[in-house]
Amino acid sequence: MTPVPNAAQVMNTKGAARRLGCSETWIHKLVPAGKLKAHIYDENGVLVERQSEEKRQGQGLYFLTVDVDTYRPDVLQSPRGSKNGLIALEDGL
Repeated sequence: MTPVPNAAQVMNTKGAARRLGCSETWIHKLVPAGKLKAHIYDENGVLVERQSEEKRQGQGLYFLTVDVDTYRPDVLQSPRGSKNGLIALEDGL
């Protein structure tokens, strides 16, 4: 397990969900799918990358701000309030 640099900004599941505009449950589904890297604190209190084969229910997951900002699905890139991510443009715009 590789330790995370001390200067890295970290957020919990709630913060990651808020930043991406989705639910905490959705964040937890992205991790096993390999779309978002999660980190955990080891026995020594060091933040390390979570290994995909580890299943530790109830342990808090933490995410690097850089990783959360890198994951931007197409649905979340569309402006809020637009239907299905599409905006009708008027002629001349």
